[in-house]
Amino acid sequence: MALFKPICDRIIVIWALITRWLKYYRNREGNMEILKKMLEELDSQTEDVEQTLDTEPPHPIRRQEDEVYEWLDNVERIKTEIRTIEEFGERKYLSREHFRKVVDEKIIEVKELLQKGSLYSGISTENRFKYLIIGGGVAAGYAAREFVKQGLKPGELAIISKEAVAPYERPALSKAYLFPEGAARLPGFYVCVGSGGERLLPEWYMEKGIELILSTEIIKADLDSKILTSATGMKFSFETLIIATGSRAVRLTDFGVHGADGKNIFYLREISDADKLVEEIRAKKTGKVVVIGGGYIGLEVGAAMRINKFDVTMVYPEEWCMPRLFTREIASFYEGYYANKGIKIIKGTVAVAFDCDAYGEVKAVKLKDGTVLEADIVVVGVGAKPLIELFKGQVDEAKGGIKTDGFFATDDPDVYAVGDVATFPVKLYSDMRRIEHVYHARKSAEQAVKAIKASEEERSIPEYDYLPYVYSRAFNLSWTFYGDNVGDPVLFGDNNPASAKPKFGTVWIKNGKIVGVFLEGGTAEENKAIAQIARVQPPAEKYLSRLRKGSYFFA
Repeated sequence: MALFKPICDRIIVIWALITRWLKYYRNREGNMEILKKMLEELDSQTEDVEQTLDTEPPHPIRRQEDEVYEWLDNVERIKTEIRTIEEFGERKYLSREHFRKVVDEKIIEVKELLQKGSLYSGISTENRFKYLIIGGGVAAGYAAREFVKQGLKPGELAIISKEAVAPYERPALSKAYLFPEGAARLPGFYVCVGSGGERLLPEWYMEKGIELILSTEIIKADLDSKILTSATGMKFSFETLIIATGSRAVRLTDFGVHGADGKNIFYLREISDADKLVEEIRAKKTGKVVVIGGGYIGLEVGAAMRINKFDVTMVYPEEWCMPRLFTREIASFYEGYYANKGIKIIKGTVAVAFDCDAYGEVKAVKLKDGTVLEADIVVVGVGAKPLIELFKGQVDEAKGGIKTDGFFATDDPDVYAVGDVATFPVKLYSDMRRIEHVYHARKSAEQAVKAIKASEEERSIPEYDYLPYVYSRAFNLSWTFYGDNVGDPVLFGDNNPASAKPKFGTVWIKNGKIVGVFLEGGTAEENKAIAQIARVQPPAEKYLSRLRKGSYFFA
């Protein structure tokens, strides 16, 4: 045994050396790759700067000509030094540790050159902003309002949006926007009317000195040099960036479904999508609608199309609708209610092809189970995907989104992510989550702005403490959910879809506590009460007997 111990110790030492070498090797390879990518950006900047110097009439950077030429000389110097590092590798240096240190130093130098170069690379003074928000949805509007509350100087903030209109309350698109009478239209649902606040008309942004850059698609984001580039080649620089790009609708063309590019197939994500669908509703007036998907969009649009007097069939692959939230019992109520309204539901299958006529219009939907449905209009709601492609490899990711802390800061100290794209710590459950909901979009945007301003003023604010919350409105129904749908569900109340005024709910019990509450048909006061219950998580024992009798235990 005594002889065995020195051998073990030696093996441990050798293994530690091997592990250290492997870690060093991976870091070296990774850092050299980073350097190469940064050099590519530097080459691109150099071209822009040289072109800018040659412009007629002379560009404003000509006034800084000496400084600009010094920057160009430094770029050439650093490129030569990095080529030397690549050519000679470790042989030129005293040790591996020394080599790694040199590479790290060059990364820092190149980053500084990129940041300085962004000031010269053809970006006009009009396109430089202290704060820049990419994405013009709900989060952008609420962030703008919070910036103004916190103290904002004219010209400091810009919002870049692919859409042609100022930020608006997106949930309206699948609800009142599609109503045949009393339909919602702008300016009626600009933010921040959805939370009972002031309606921010386009004029409001002008009055506050906020630049609304609309109908502008950003195709490149360089977080190191702090530059965004549009599809038309315009460049925008920032000191602090808020990523509020939201999500895009998942399309059936993503799955290669035959005929999925038919002219009368609609998605619902932006106001332009809703306008196209409204135009089709008005043109067709009546006919057969196939709604593909049994989530929020499917259920809300299915109801709206039925209200417009179309013959509606809903198709989804799951055993019941809204499976991420609903239990079988909850779903049974809504499926029964929709059936009573004349909506046909086909579960457990998917659309595999669309038959189109000579004009490219869908006339029939083929399902995997062999069913063929006639169709005049098809609406697809099969989920959404967060728009984070522009930032891949530049910020940390988690659970399909951009990883943030409780202030919505990413691992880049000058970049924040909010709304659909953010994966953030849910303090109540000690868990990282990405949440797609309008309430979170509003609150996360406000939190990020408070954190940005607090950091500038060297003061602290509380971490985000979010209680998950979702709701929906369809026909005369109105449901609300707070908390977490984990543990054992217990149904209570009247969930008969034929009832004149159905009112029921479900609580989820985990470790003896109520952790989530769903309520259909609740009043404003009752919805406030279930929110409090979901946050406090009271012991379930004293409520169980009443719940099983169908009692509204929170009343």
